[in-house]
Amino acid sequence: MLGNFIATRLKRRGPQSLLAAQTHFDLGVRLLADGFYPKALVQLKLATRENPDHAEAWLELGRTLQKMGQLAKAIKAYLSALKVRPNFVTAQKDLGAAYDDQGDFVKALKVYTRAIILAPQDPDLRIDLGLAYFNIGSYAEAKKAFRQALDLDPQNARAHYCMGLVYLDLEEKEKALAQHSQLEAWNEKHLAFKLLDKIERQTQQPS
Repeated sequence: MLGNFIATRLKRRGPQSLLAAQTHFDLGVRLLADGFYPKALVQLKLATRENPDHAEAWLELGRTLQKMGQLAKAIKAYLSALKVRPNFVTAQKDLGAAYDDQGDFVKALKVYTRAIILAPQDPDLRIDLGLAYFNIGSYAEAKKAFRQALDLDPQNARAHYCMGLVYLDLEEKEKALAQHSQLEAWNEKHLAFKLLDKIERQTQQPS
C-alpha cells in the first residue's frame, strides 16, 4: 500500500506532470490577472495536484481564494506554500494579510515578525506589522513599526498615512494633520484625502 502511494507520488512528479503543472499554473495566473477567479481556481488546483511542490501555485491559489472571500481555504493554501518553501516571504506576507482580513491580528503579528527576519529591508512588511499592532490597540508598537518603515523609506506615503491614523486614534490632531500635509506635499492625493476625511469626521463627532 505504501509502495503504491510512493510510486504514485513519483509518477505525478515526472517530467510530463511537471510540465502539465506549469501549463495549468501559467493559465491560472493569466485568468487571475483578468479577474476570472473561478476559472483561475480550477487551473491552479490542477497545478497543485500535478505538482504538490509548486510553491508559487499554492501562493496564487491562496490569492484566488482570498479574492473570492474564502479566507480559511486561502490560509490553508498559503500554509501549503510555506510547507514547500518555509522562507517564502511573499507567501508569509499574503498569509499575514489573510489573517488580518479574518480579524486574527495576533496570528498576523507572528507571521509578519517572521517575515521581517527574512526581509529586514522591506518597509511594507514593517507597515503591515504596524497595522496589525494598530488593530489590537498597541499604538506604541504600531508607531515603532511605522517609524522603522520610514527609516527604510522616508517618502513612503502608506507609512505616513498609517502614522496619521495612530495620531488620530490618540487624539493628537495636529500630528495627524502634519502627516496629511506631508502627503499633500508629495501629491499623494488619494491617501491625503482619506486621512483628511477621517480627521474631519473625528472632529465633527460630539465630545
